[in-house]
Amino acid sequence: MVADMVGRRPCLLIGIAGTAVAPVLLGLGQSFTAVLLFRALGGFFCGNQAILRTYLGEVAKKSNEAKAFSFLVLCFVLGLIAGPFLGGLAFPARWAPEVFGGTLFERYPVLLPNLLFGVAAVIVCIIGHVCLEETLPKGQRCKWGRKPGAAPSDMEVADLADAARSSKYCYSMPVLQALLAFCALAGAVEAQNTLVILVWQYPESSDGFGFSPQQVSIVQVSGALGPALCHLTFFQKLAKRVGFVQVLVLGFVLNSLAYNLYPVYGLFVDPAKYGLWRYLILGIADFVGMMGTFLLFSAVFVFLNRASEGLNRATVNGWANSGRALSRAISPLFASELLNVFAEWPRGRYMPFHITTVCLALCIAISWTGLRKLN
Repeated sequence: MVADMVGRRPCLLIGIAGTAVAPVLLGLGQSFTAVLLFRALGGFFCGNQAILRTYLGEVAKKSNEAKAFSFLVLCFVLGLIAGPFLGGLAFPARWAPEVFGGTLFERYPVLLPNLLFGVAAVIVCIIGHVCLEETLPKGQRCKWGRKPGAAPSDMEVADLADAARSSKYCYSMPVLQALLAFCALAGAVEAQNTLVILVWQYPESSDGFGFSPQQVSIVQVSGALGPALCHLTFFQKLAKRVGFVQVLVLGFVLNSLAYNLYPVYGLFVDPAKYGLWRYLILGIADFVGMMGTFLLFSAVFVFLNRASEGLNRATVNGWANSGRALSRAISPLFASELLNVFAEWPRGRYMPFHITTVCLALCIAISWTGLRKLN
């Protein structure tokens, strides 16, 4: 809402600046309370993606809409890979004692990845300050109100009358369906990411692969190649030829195929017997799964952009981001609880992947009619 009132640029830069500071404080946290506080502080400043989608929606045209939003999704999916990769740099005094032993990083074992991320965010903030232009003209900005006692202008009276008429209704059904699809997709992907990392690190005796955090980060690098290849080769032609609904369907098929075959991947957990084959199999699975995730988000981002046309675009994206935040907060807990519930079942560790897919399919089915209209 603030971005609709004061503009996109200041909100985006303040959000990135806060995103740079909060992780460093998190890395310095020495108690559970402090960790929660600094994590919440990071979440407070993390409306950046909503503003980015708004910004892109105002600079992109129909002719390059697919390219613009697919590039945003590519950055987002690469972030899903880079996050665990940076996380693998935690506890540096253990894996590089000759470099980090006896230093600040031994006392604060998770500071290094958070500090690296903070430095990267500072660089991005500086680039944004120098390069970003405001896309919302002052004449199109919303106003909280006027000076006390001042009479409203004729334009403000007309705006208030329009607002009074429109306040009887919520967003149209296609807008709500696009919001639902986005929130469901964000939650499902977060659940899948949680499940993958946990299953990879469980010992072989618990139907896991026994990977260390460093091994997890190495395997996930292969997943980044899927979205990159998709973006650089066929995505734009595919979207133009078949439309974004079919892109969504293809993404769902690839995503479901990759993550629901984990019972098969589980046959190769024995490192003595399969060695490097385990990494190859999981790398291919992550490659296909992340490609599907890329296609899904690219389609849903475009649907959200089209749904917000003629509305306060940043506010619509803000609702989407709020729903996404709630979904991402709930889904890891949901996924980990499912792992515990099915732990005693034969091959039960993989049941949460199937449940997550069913939940996502149900939400897409509910949203289907609205997405087809937006297509």
